[in-house]
Amino acid sequence: MKIIGGAYKIRKFAAFSVLMITLLVIGIYVALQIKYHSLETSLKTYLVNIEGYAESDILSVKAKLGSMPKFPLYVTFADDPGTTYIFTDRDASDWTQLDPKVPQRLKKDN
Repeated sequence: MKIIGGAYKIRKFAAFSVLMITLLVIGIYVALQIKYHSLETSLKTYLVNIEGYAESDILSVKAKLGSMPKFPLYVTFADDPGTTYIFTDRDASDWTQLDPKVPQRLKKDN
């Protein structure tokens, strides 16, 4: 009887472990999506309100997880759809264009 009870405990522990790992992965995914959305919204707002671009000038803003910077944002403008510009906020809401340097899309100096 003890062997059967032990097997049940192992299966119960394994099921609990799988559930916890699944919840952890889902939680991390949701947290990243929230971070991406926040950064994308912040950069688009910055480009429109501070830099003077019209919303129609911006084709896309897409955040991704990177190594350096941790969250680069890739922006495509309507007047240059073949070029993707990379921006970062350096974790301080101070937006900086990383690449390509020419043409520079931000009015301020880097």
